[in-house]
Amino acid sequence: MMNRFTQAFCLLVAVFGGAFSTAFAQFDQFGVDDSGLRQMAQSGDAEAQFQLGLRLTLGEGLKKNAVEGAKWLEKAANSGHVKAMNVLGSLYDQGEGVEEDPAKAAVWYQKAVDKEEKDAMFRLALLYQNGRGVKKDPVKATDLAKAGASLGYAPAQTLYASKLVQGDGVDKNAAKAALWFLKAAKQDNPYAQRQLAYLYYTGNGVPLDYERCQAWYQRAARISEDPWAMNDLAWFLATCPDPKYHRGEEAAELAKAAVMALEVNAGEQRHEIIDTMAAALARNNQFAEALVWQKRCVKLLEEDKDIAAEERDKLSKEFAERLTLYKAQKAYADKPSKPSQDAEPLYNDTILQDGNQGEKDDPRTPQTPPRSNKPSKNKKDNAA
Repeated sequence: MMNRFTQAFCLLVAVFGGAFSTAFAQFDQFGVDDSGLRQMAQSGDAEAQFQLGLRLTLGEGLKKNAVEGAKWLEKAANSGHVKAMNVLGSLYDQGEGVEEDPAKAAVWYQKAVDKEEKDAMFRLALLYQNGRGVKKDPVKATDLAKAGASLGYAPAQTLYASKLVQGDGVDKNAAKAALWFLKAAKQDNPYAQRQLAYLYYTGNGVPLDYERCQAWYQRAARISEDPWAMNDLAWFLATCPDPKYHRGEEAAELAKAAVMALEVNAGEQRHEIIDTMAAALARNNQFAEALVWQKRCVKLLEEDKDIAAEERDKLSKEFAERLTLYKAQKAYADKPSKPSQDAEPLYNDTILQDGNQGEKDDPRTPQTPPRSNKPSKNKKDNAA
């Protein structure tokens, strides 16, 4: 069965999300206006330098000036301000207000890691994982991710869990990965919720459980504006091996929302999401439309130069088989997976008791995405 939900792992949060979000919460508590803040910063107050740098970098309450913001953040970092070290690393990581320099990012992240800054652990782990600014080292990346995970940081928990699933820099252990995904999922990390759902879908590390799978997909789609969350739920509702979960109309609405959201968010179409759109339309007995979308899916696959030859051949075969089904006016369904031998129940997974309540709007209605930074070079799956 095609692994639709475990695309190549990349950033799990917006590049500035973790580094800046907690700092913003301090603005109202700082107790000074912008003029007073600048005076305090000029007097050498590291916290004031940090807050001023943040406001200038993001244009929060001040005219945006990322270059000046970076200078104030560096002053704070050089004074030993831990969060400033981490944010400064993020600036060098992405070239915001400074020239992009992953090596300098790694230096500043390491300084923050030495002070047990959990977000820096996660970000430095990504540099080691991808070999940006440092020598690629999956084991070092795993150690850093595990350290951040142990401090309760959801993105680090998700990264560590992903590496456990893949056996990348650590022995493969899907049952252990499920525990870490659950920890992050309970913190409403959409990527973790989706990956946990997929483990239930395949019976990898946990018992095969479509009910819990559906619940976690619904939770991820409801609380986030991530097109991949909508896509995954749409695929489940269209192609689940158990026909009692099929809901073609809802799947088609979700798939359409995912296509629109990805175009707004990233300005592109992906063959994975177009494939889902076709499957959802077929499940809704719209076979002519399904054929159009599936043909578009095939074309997008041909245009994607980043896919390895073996994977391309596999996908081409699957897409061709689905085209044949839709021409015959038949819907596609996944074949049930055989649960792994190490599958263990997650006794503290209370998603069915708690429900999948969320405060976001209906996921079928695409929302205007927040301001994004540089798009990831990996086009696959930007986890939020």
